[in-house]
Amino acid sequence: MSVWSRSWWVVIFCLITGLVYFHFVKEKKNAIALLDMRLEKMELDKLLALQKREDLELRIASQNDPAWIEMVLIRDLGVVPEGFLKVHFKR
Repeated sequence: MSVWSRSWWVVIFCLITGLVYFHFVKEKKNAIALLDMRLEKMELDKLLALQKREDLELRIASQNDPAWIEMVLIRDLGVVPEGFLKVHFKR
């Protein structure tokens, strides 16, 4: 008997094992790519949240500033200081 006729099952086993291995490696690479995209999105969300937090902290810190209070009164409530002319535009 030849070597191939006695050990054909070893070749078949190696081929099947190789196919299964490459299939799961492909799935693993796809999962890693998906997780990388999720990580990038989370990092962007984190950056936006930190920027918003910094903006809110600056707003809170500036609430005791008289110039900021005056600007908010003028901008949001339409209050004008004495001596200024208030103009209304109609649409």
